[in-house]
Amino acid sequence: MSNITQTARQIVSAPHDYLHDTTLFAAAWATMKAARGQGFDPQRLRPQHLIERPEPSPEPIDQTLIRVGETVRCYAEKQGYRVQRRHAA
Repeated sequence: MSNITQTARQIVSAPHDYLHDTTLFAAAWATMKAARGQGFDPQRLRPQHLIERPEPSPEPIDQTLIRVGETVRCYAEKQGYRVQRRHAA
């Protein structure tokens, strides 16, 4: 029984690793509740309680990293830090 509870604890503590099967998360949650002697009604678990897959990024990751880097540099300059800007030759 402790092995099943340990597996359920791993699933519940890292639901993002189990996004492909949300029923696995619900079953793990029910196992955790049963181990505590508590009841669990899966009908009360609505979809907004489950973690959904994140939407794909609207721009390529390289552009995102450049944009975020520039934002951080601008903020650091406003705070009075000396910032080195690296430009490609």
